[in-house]
Amino acid sequence: MNIYSNCARVVLAAGTMALAGLLVPAPAHADQYDFVVYLDNNGVYYASVSGVIDAGKMTCRILRSGGGVPGAMAFLGRAGYERYEAATIIVAAVDDMCPDTQPVIDAFLNQTAGGKGVPA
Repeated sequence: MNIYSNCARVVLAAGTMALAGLLVPAPAHADQYDFVVYLDNNGVYYASVSGVIDAGKMTCRILRSGGGVPGAMAFLGRAGYERYEAATIIVAAVDDMCPDTQPVIDAFLNQTAGGKGVPA
């Protein structure tokens, strides 16, 4: 009887932990949907949702691979986006699809010309 009692406690504990896992909300995360909504809310025109998502993913790849903001802007320009749209796509991609690239943006914004504290 003692063995069955211990098994019942283990099963009850496991069930309680599983239930608690269901009741705790999942951590918030940004995704492709938020990326597209941001673009829609900021006046970026795109021909297809999948195409602009791919552009956002490529932007993340460029930022991660060392191409920096100039490389991402050049890519998006070649893809047909205006400067404002390209900049908005970069911001949305970093915020919603690849937040790990935020230091690349920070470094770009903190560049100085000639050590005078003037943005390059």
